[in-house]
Amino acid sequence: MDAVKLEKEIINLCSRVSGSKSVIVENMRTGEKIEINRNEIFPAASLIKLPILLTLFSMAEKGQIVLETRVEVTKDCHVGGFGVLKDLENGLNPTLRDLAVLMITLSDNVATNLLIDMIGMPEINCEITSLGLNDTALRRKMMDAEAKEAGLDNDTSAADIRRILKAVLKSPFREEILDILFRQQCNNKLPVFMGEEIRFAHKTGDLPGVEHDAGIICANGEEIIVVVLTKDLADNKEGIWLNQEIGKLLHRNLY
Repeated sequence: MDAVKLEKEIINLCSRVSGSKSVIVENMRTGEKIEINRNEIFPAASLIKLPILLTLFSMAEKGQIVLETRVEVTKDCHVGGFGVLKDLENGLNPTLRDLAVLMITLSDNVATNLLIDMIGMPEINCEITSLGLNDTALRRKMMDAEAKEAGLDNDTSAADIRRILKAVLKSPFREEILDILFRQQCNNKLPVFMGEEIRFAHKTGDLPGVEHDAGIICANGEEIIVVVLTKDLADNKEGIWLNQEIGKLLHRNLY
């Protein structure tokens, strides 16, 4: 990875997009890294689901939670936005592991809220603190419009997302967590031009004016963390384009 050249190319791409951008690329083997606005705070959108996922497996490691525990999905649990549980029959009893898969691969908001209830928001924020995430906080559940109007939102930064992904690589549940992230179904951003030879374990997030993608590239024996955050976009298509073009550059640097 030619970090100097790649950084110049990424900065050039960022200059063509409105709003604020933050980008991190780090090769875990060589230590080469690119950091652009790493500590700027962004609305987390669905990237907040990454620390929820990590907390779940951290608690499972400590014996504080059992991944095979079943949770009933009732009509009262239904919220809008991404996911399939809201469209299925009531009375389903998925396991916590099932909910984690749905939360990541389909960004299911019902699954996410059920996990928040089962784990506990204070416990998730405690894990966030223990990981040293200075810019990240879970302040509301998914699709909680009242909380958002009251000024409670979920925030993060590229530096914090990188720290979460590094924690995934060190987790005793590393392979299971990566397997879930590899099965991501929202693949319209960073991986579009990466090619089939690159495996990308990742999570996306979006809101009006916000387009994020972050994960771990596994290719050619390398593990490369990539985080692209955007906000205040004039058009969300700009953020999608930026992610896609950065993915294309990374493919070009690897092959």
